[in-house]
Amino acid sequence: MNSFKIIGFTKDFRTNTNVLYAQILVQEYFELIGENYNKFQLQRKKEVHRGYKRLKEDLEKGALIPGITLAIEPDVASDFIDIVEKQDITKITEKIKLIKDNIYILDGLQRTHKIKELLDNNVKFKNEQKLLLEIWIEPDISHLVYRLIVLNSGQKPMSMRHQIELLFTTMRVTLTKEIDNLEILVENEESKRTGGRQFPFERLVTAYYSFLMRSPEVDKSSIVSERLIEEKIMDGNEEYLTESFSAFKMYLNDYCELDEQLFRICDKTNLKSFRNWFADANVINSFFAGIGKLHESRAERIQNAIEILKNKLSDANSGDDVLRLEDYKKIRQEVADPKVYNVGYATRLLLVNSFTEYFRDEGLTSLYNCWVDMSISLKKN
Repeated sequence: MNSFKIIGFTKDFRTNTNVLYAQILVQEYFELIGENYNKFQLQRKKEVHRGYKRLKEDLEKGALIPGITLAIEPDVASDFIDIVEKQDITKITEKIKLIKDNIYILDGLQRTHKIKELLDNNVKFKNEQKLLLEIWIEPDISHLVYRLIVLNSGQKPMSMRHQIELLFTTMRVTLTKEIDNLEILVENEESKRTGGRQFPFERLVTAYYSFLMRSPEVDKSSIVSERLIEEKIMDGNEEYLTESFSAFKMYLNDYCELDEQLFRICDKTNLKSFRNWFADANVINSFFAGIGKLHESRAERIQNAIEILKNKLSDANSGDDVLRLEDYKKIRQEVADPKVYNVGYATRLLLVNSFTEYFRDEGLTSLYNCWVDMSISLKKN
């Protein structure tokens, strides 16, 4: 990676974010970002249309393409502040060369895909063909949230879901450090789940999205609802955005405890099929959507309800069906009649309404009774 060269410094004074501008030879680009650059960016598959085909052809002919924006993971970025403020190019360059597993692509993934395809096909780039890089160095989580979501919304036609995925891609290491024993899996590792506190990356993304949107319908959320939430975020400030993300982390920490206890109770027993219940997409999205509905007005009630649930699980012995999940399975099968509903939609409807009611009642009504009540209501409709 000898060609990597810092060519300028600037700062976003709104968020006080340090930004580097750099160049690197195209053929050395992956020495900087690593071969697993797309490991956790599950949402953005390779796109195929004429524009990207033309981009690939132009690259092969030596075109200078638009710059690629990278970010250094916040926990690592804090180590850069002093040398960046001093504009110590030598030390910055040395340090960047050592952290490729902590550098993320914020803008330019499709361009990166095309470069990779050309390299894999043994295409030889021009001797001095370079890429322009913009590198964000932001250790403050509140500023990073604001920069990713608000600034991107104002500048690019990027969906809220996409922005949240970018946020989680950049915050992955920080989350695992702040939540004890949290392990983030890539999509094809989900079957390797061997204990609690292990979640696929995209499952955490959709959980936070459900929390913000107050709905578990992450694949087809109401456009009106999404725009209302976007307007609230756009009109907000770092404090609102940071509070939302911090609240989600707090609830995620509680959720990890619930998941760990349920896995312990069910593993190697007749309840084994339920050991991953809290890791199920419908369950986790509905749980956080229910919290999202009530968090701003009934946060204390939610916390009390979660504490009751944690105590119930921690007091249970291995093999005890304390949540009555066998009964839940029967109720779900009755409600999610494929002749009447889409099964996934009916399951989420049952779950989100039940969790919401459970939180609203501070956990005094059991989840089982919430499932029964909601199933009766759904059958009437």
